[in-house]
Amino acid sequence: MKKTIYMMVIALVATTYSYSQCACCAGAGTGAANGDFNNGILTLAKKQFVVETYTDYRHINQNLPPVTDVTDEEAPLTSMLIQSLGVRYGLTKSVTVSALVPYVFLHTDTGNDNGIGDLVVLGTFAVYNKNNFSLALQAGVELPTGIQKNANFDNTTVIVGSGSYDPMVGIVLAKRWDKLALQTNGLYKHTTNGFQDNYYGSIAIQNVSLSYSLKTGSAFCPLVTDTKTDDKPKQEISNLGWTVFGGYYGEWLDMLKEDGEVDHDSGYYMGFATLGNNISYKKWSFPLTVSLPVIQNMNGEQNTGGFRLRLGIIRSF
Repeated sequence: MKKTIYMMVIALVATTYSYSQCACCAGAGTGAANGDFNNGILTLAKKQFVVETYTDYRHINQNLPPVTDVTDEEAPLTSMLIQSLGVRYGLTKSVTVSALVPYVFLHTDTGNDNGIGDLVVLGTFAVYNKNNFSLALQAGVELPTGIQKNANFDNTTVIVGSGSYDPMVGIVLAKRWDKLALQTNGLYKHTTNGFQDNYYGSIAIQNVSLSYSLKTGSAFCPLVTDTKTDDKPKQEISNLGWTVFGGYYGEWLDMLKEDGEVDHDSGYYMGFATLGNNISYKKWSFPLTVSLPVIQNMNGEQNTGGFRLRLGIIRSF
């Protein structure tokens, strides 16, 4: 087991009107998060402004022998709660910029701790949009706003964030058919050496989601048409909207390096099945997502991830 409790939160700000995702990885094997919602629209309208907050609960399976003496070993995490706050703004109809920062609450059997994580700034650039098929590219950076401090529950160190400037690149594709939307994206963050010149692992995510609009609402969904085929909206828009969705979310984390040595009890590939719904009213939206792990390829001895529960509150201006 590691001598340091490592907890890194990378908040991956979303590219659709009412969907965001956060990926969370920890040395205790907490696993990954999931996408909340997709509607096949990749950038905000020009001058559209969105404020969003997410409450994300992650359970951790205690599949290793329990720790009884925290003076010799770290107290493993049993769960964590991540409260995120973010903003998005449409610079043009093809360029959306966003920022999101998490605050993390860690829970163990011997005590709890908390701290602010790294701020992520991300740009989404639409490069193709025709016949309801869209393609966008992403680029951004994770800024070292996270904390490093002594733990409240044992004699180790709690690290929330990497302590380094880490570039990110991604790609998003979407296809819409009337009330259906299929969206897929991939994003890679290259982690550079951070706190105490340690390497806290690069990360890559993949997400595929299929959504169905039971009732098309007005929140975050201005009337979007393909000017080459039609200049009238194809669906009736109401104040109340309801969308259901499901899909798959995968995350790969590289092994950590501390004091120049690779930690073989770190890093993984995890995959989650996701299911949720999004209810919107006027300019408000409330996505709720449940995810269950279906793939857990952990390196070495680590506690595995459990279920995830995620609730969002989003307001468009």
